[in-house]
Amino acid sequence: MAKNALQYRIDAIEGRRVLIAPLNWGIGHATRCIPIIKRLLEAGKEVIVAADGYPLLLLQKTFPQLLCIEFKWVDIHYSKANSQVLPIMWQIPKFTFAILREHNMLKHIVNAYGIDTIISDNRFGLWHKKVKSIYITHQIGVIVNSKNKALNYLAYLLHKKIINRYDECWIPDFEGTDNLSGDLSHKYPLPENAYFVGILSRFQ
Repeated sequence: MAKNALQYRIDAIEGRRVLIAPLNWGIGHATRCIPIIKRLLEAGKEVIVAADGYPLLLLQKTFPQLLCIEFKWVDIHYSKANSQVLPIMWQIPKFTFAILREHNMLKHIVNAYGIDTIISDNRFGLWHKKVKSIYITHQIGVIVNSKNKALNYLAYLLHKKIINRYDECWIPDFEGTDNLSGDLSHKYPLPENAYFVGILSRFQ
């Protein structure tokens, strides 16, 4: 059977022990980690899960044989209004503190468990200068306000700056016009470290 894009990226991972950490904003980040974990295990990697809330419970249930670490992120609060700009802006200090905290906690986890590679699903602070760090996102361009192009472009630049701290950025979609994420991953120029890895589904 021919290799797909995800398998090529996994084959490029050196070292044995891989830490995978999905964001706890909904269950989708954890479900798309399931096929990645399966491919890692098939490739002979030792996988450690770092998550919290429902993502942690789901991955524990799906892979009971794996070591799982509770690794908390921060809760986000949405407004009942149509626009989320102001509610998100009010929470920026909280997000910034959470990113710095998880970045420092990651250093302890890497040292304690001998991590060779980190795979972060949309968690901003999980990059490491001495360990290969991979970031997963389907939205290179973040739509903050559908009517404010300047604000959306600023969000893209900020997100790109975060992405560039990682060695690789995996986009769970297809390149070109036949895709699912639309403008989220295809409107703006991609970071140089970006790779499309195809659709990630827990049913794969």
